[in-house]
Amino acid sequence: MKVTFKLVDHGSEEWKSAVQLREAILRKPLGSRFTDEELKEEKSHIQIIGLLDTEIIATSVLVPENQSMKMQRVVVKDELRNSGIGSEMMLFCEKISRENGKYSIFCHARDTAVNFYLNNNYRIEGEYFPEDGIPHVKMVKQI
Repeated sequence: MKVTFKLVDHGSEEWKSAVQLREAILRKPLGSRFTDEELKEEKSHIQIIGLLDTEIIATSVLVPENQSMKMQRVVVKDELRNSGIGSEMMLFCEKISRENGKYSIFCHARDTAVNFYLNNNYRIEGEYFPEDGIPHVKMVKQI
């Protein structure tokens, strides 16, 4: 299975499709949606999608923060999880981070994703905290 990762422009049709995928996986199960303000903030973020042929099957967002890059809104379609696509996307995110002069990358991982990040050489930093009404923990990797 060959997945192609690329950057997309905020507001483009591909970005809109990526937002729908993220919302379906991250927000709808919690009974919420992305706010207009949250989506507007993404104008200054780096938008990434993963394509299988022409279908968007993965997405993430990178946000420059000081000397680091914050990776957020990371999703892979449910039926394709545990196929290596998420790990491939991590490598792409790390490459883009380095290209932007950031040699540290971090995320706020849901408890259910901690093992995935540990398997991709991220480390836990600090204690769990609530975000979007569920437990998260900061995970960091030097790249």
